[in-house]
Amino acid sequence: MKQTTKLRIKPTLESLLKESQVIAGKDLIKQKEDKEKELALFQEALEFEQRHRRLRAGEEK
Repeated sequence: MKQTTKLRIKPTLESLLKESQVIAGKDLIKQKEDKEKELALFQEALEFEQRHRRLRAGEEK
C-alpha cells in the first residue's frame, strides 16, 4: 500500500504580502501617520465645534 502525503507549499513573503497577511514596515509607518493625521483633524473639528457652538434657549454654559 502506497502512502500518500500532502505536500504543503511553503508560502513566500510575496504571496503573504499580496494576501495582506503580513504588513511591511513602511506600510505600518504609513498607517500610523495616517491615523495621527486623522486624529489631528478630528481634534481640530471638535475644537471648532466647541468654539462655534450656539446655546439653545434655556441652556447655560
